Amino acid sequence: MSFIDLQLDLELIQALAENGFTEATDIQQKAIPEIMEGTDLLACAATGTGKTLAFVLPALQHLLDHADKPLDAPRIVILSPTRELARQTLQVIEKQTQLTDIRSGLLVGGVPYGMQQQALSEGIDILVATPGRLLEMDDKGWLDLSVSEMLIIDEADRMLDMGFIGDIRKIADLTPKSRQTMMFSATLEGGQVEALAQDLLNESSKLLTLSPPRGVAANIEQRVYLADNDEHKQALLSKLIKQPGVKQALVFVASRKQVDTWVGIIRKLGIMCDGLHGELPQGERTTRLKRMRRGRLQVMVATDIAARGLDLLDISHVFNVHLPIKGDIYVHRAGRAGRDGSAGFAWSLVDSNDWINLGRVERYTGQTINQHKLEGLEPKRAMPKVVKKSKPKKKKPAAKKSAKAKKKR
Repeated sequence: MSFIDLQLDLELIQALAENGFTEATDIQQKAIPEIMEGTDLLACAATGTGKTLAFVLPALQHLLDHADKPLDAPRIVILSPTRELARQTLQVIEKQTQLTDIRSGLLVGGVPYGMQQQALSEGIDILVATPGRLLEMDDKGWLDLSVSEMLIIDEADRMLDMGFIGDIRKIADLTPKSRQTMMFSATLEGGQVEALAQDLLNESSKLLTLSPPRGVAANIEQRVYLADNDEHKQALLSKLIKQPGVKQALVFVASRKQVDTWVGIIRKLGIMCDGLHGELPQGERTTRLKRMRRGRLQVMVATDIAARGLDLLDISHVFNVHLPIKGDIYVHRAGRAGRDGSAGFAWSLVDSNDWINLGRVERYTGQTINQHKLEGLEPKRAMPKVVKKSKPKKKKPAAKKSAKAKKKR
């Protein structure tokens, strides 16, 4: 379906075309008309399916349809779990509003309060924010959400994982009850997202579920390379990452400390590499991502702060040096490769410490990941065997005592 068929204004259609978008994805085809009708929505779709435009376009269309009531306070509020995702969402909005008078702004941590206060005082139509900074600005009396017409919660499952449920409820209470509310999530695992939706969405809300949220996209090839230890993993990664088909790669590790360790290992191979984790100042995180997007870095080593929302289009490979504990995090990591339907690869280096997590991943996705070996780097140790719990044996009923035995008692 063409974006023209979605009844969007020409300013938005032209901006889409200039940015290379002509055909709407499944989630966009289904979500945009519902939102434009004023429906509260809980939408679940896999990573990389175009969720951002699915809520940005109808939000912008709403502002264009009601351009007669400009206000100094934000009319649309979009909540993002991380600074990086918030910045990327704002970039999408800025590209789509280049032919309009719509004003957009950003509230995230790591930026001086004064700059953000000034932006708010000048007037913002559509605001993208992380929950913590938004509430800080409200506490200072610099933000008014009493006229907000739309509240959009992006990556709702990630929000809950990060402990933002209380902040989201507080923010919802700052907006009018008459607002339109949308929640977008990559998974409904655990039921927490649906429970929050019941509280925030109205009774006539709709649920959209597209593509199995547990699965890795079909265009991403998954592999497991068995390893004996970290030294063996280092040898495997050194060979795999230098293969000709690796354009750009994300390497996931388990902790911030390990980021620096593996950045050093990869740099020794002569590969331009840097790291990304939560302890980096915001300015440095932004700089490193820009270098990756401009092709000045081939590899980024990251913790799971990079597993969601980072729109790095040239990522061909994701390498898991350490598997995550939760299966849904693995799916989101894998989803960083093969964006826009191109071929992608998610390869995991698995030793005995990762074995239990591999089982969790395979149970979560319902897929058995094929095991591969590199000649000369085959594992020497056998992986732990999965011990199946045997069913407890039923006790045999005690034999009934004879009548003679009873008499002797």
